[in-house]
Amino acid sequence: MKMQAICCPLAALLAGIWLIGCSATGTPGAASPPIPASSSAPASTSSGTAPRPAPTASPSAPATQGEYPGIAVTIQELKRGSNALTLRLVMANNSNQNFTTYYYMHETQAHSVDGIHLIDPVGKKKYFVVRDSDGACVCSRDIQAIAPGAQSVLWAKFPAPPDDVQKLTVEIPHFPPFEDVPVSR
Repeated sequence: MKMQAICCPLAALLAGIWLIGCSATGTPGAASPPIPASSSAPASTSSGTAPRPAPTASPSAPATQGEYPGIAVTIQELKRGSNALTLRLVMANNSNQNFTTYYYMHETQAHSVDGIHLIDPVGKKKYFVVRDSDGACVCSRDIQAIAPGAQSVLWAKFPAPPDDVQKLTVEIPHFPPFEDVPVSR
């Protein structure tokens, strides 16, 4: 009888501690999702090597804050190639938690930025990230979390619009649209 009296309160205490620990981790889709914590390892490239410091964006391109406090994006360039546009951007984590970029930036391919779109407001056309013959996006993939105080250079390829299109709107999930982004050569 004494054994039952000791075990039941102990089990209840352990269950309570477990529930408190589980409820402290934010859930995706909540009204105000927290910046998800991931591993404390710094972001790495898809080749598994340590990241190089990200180049800073041009002074004419200010960083834009999105829906998550401390997370900012700067567009480095939107450059026209022979048959595609390449978008390069810098995502900076000025918060005190890791930011799992891939969780908030993908559309169909996990751990990627395939959720970014380009809009031609004059031609009324939306451009999606290019896909290879296997259906994988031609964009940053296998993205790791961005550590507090760090930044990461991300990129994506898009079909080239007609030559007369000189400016596009860049839509990055969870950030306000970047309007009138010039297309360089």
